[in-house]
Amino acid sequence: MFVVKNLLRRRVRTALSVMGVAIGIAAIVAFSAIGDGFQASLSTYFSESQAQLAIFSGNVADMAMSRVTREQKERVLAVPGVLEVSEGTFYVAASAGLRATGSLPALLLFGRAPGTRLMRKYDNGELRGRLLMKEDEILLGFLAAENLGKEPGDTLDFLERTFTVAGVYKTGATWENGGAVVHNAVIQKHLAMGDAFSLGFVYLKDLRQTERVQNDILNAVPGLSVTKATEVPDYFSDQLQYIDWFVWIVSLVAVIIGGLGVLNTMLMNVSERVREIGTLRAVGWSRPMVLWLIFSEGFLISVIGGVLGLAWGVAGAEILVHFAPKGFIHTVYTAEIFGKAAVVAAVLGVVGSLYPAFRASRLSPIEALKYE
Repeated sequence: MFVVKNLLRRRVRTALSVMGVAIGIAAIVAFSAIGDGFQASLSTYFSESQAQLAIFSGNVADMAMSRVTREQKERVLAVPGVLEVSEGTFYVAASAGLRATGSLPALLLFGRAPGTRLMRKYDNGELRGRLLMKEDEILLGFLAAENLGKEPGDTLDFLERTFTVAGVYKTGATWENGGAVVHNAVIQKHLAMGDAFSLGFVYLKDLRQTERVQNDILNAVPGLSVTKATEVPDYFSDQLQYIDWFVWIVSLVAVIIGGLGVLNTMLMNVSERVREIGTLRAVGWSRPMVLWLIFSEGFLISVIGGVLGLAWGVAGAEILVHFAPKGFIHTVYTAEIFGKAAVVAAVLGVVGSLYPAFRASRLSPIEALKYE
């Protein structure tokens, strides 16, 4: 109770220190939740394809530059145990037509071939309308349809052509729901890819033969990368690492500011309470007791700031999601995120109050009582 009373005696200073810590913790929670949301959507996207393997160019740093040729596809199909190779392409389309129609600055396009397993995954009981069959047709994710105000049968102008909305789908990947599916040929023509495609989803006759088929494809088609479909997100590790670095750089700046705020507050408190501390020492308080008093005050500031920061972080992340175009970002909250934020708050309390507490404990009772 004594600790709380001391902090309340300087309410404005204490409140500013609490806010400094809270902002740093909020940054960690909000950006981490958004980053984890993207990674979760990516994993769901590949798991829902139900493919066992994925193929793509082995000599490119970015999968967007992958080009799997028709000849390579045929050689993969010739490998014993391969049932189907579904072609996939992707492209981020920015168009004045989209901005004029709705609130989308761009649309993530997934190229698919009609009749393939990869196309049929959208007919999962949530589909309104039907699957596309022609190049002038498009499937919209339900979030994209809401953003654009479109329903099956409506038209949409972009990429210098007019599409008819064949259907509106819903999957487990949020950013896929914010995108659209078009005929593979649309993206291939727009990017001058010829008959090549970015990523092949490989379906097998016998799931127990996955390892053997993977090795056979690698031997049969040199220069092609082959991995389990559920492990494809690992190839985005560089991009995901950029997200993690961004989260930590922004958070680190905020955390340093919060830590300096705690340190400054506690140093000022000690400077203003020299006579008080001297009196405590004169009436029998030991150095460890004084150290613990000041340390407890700084730590309490960080604990309160940490709790407030958790709430602010969740609120801030949800506000970002609310005002961003639907499907572009979403959040995933895990125990790891909250645990990491709690540890940072605790460290701030220790680092920010340790030196002021040590300085207070070293004050001489006689000199402190003489202090004006």
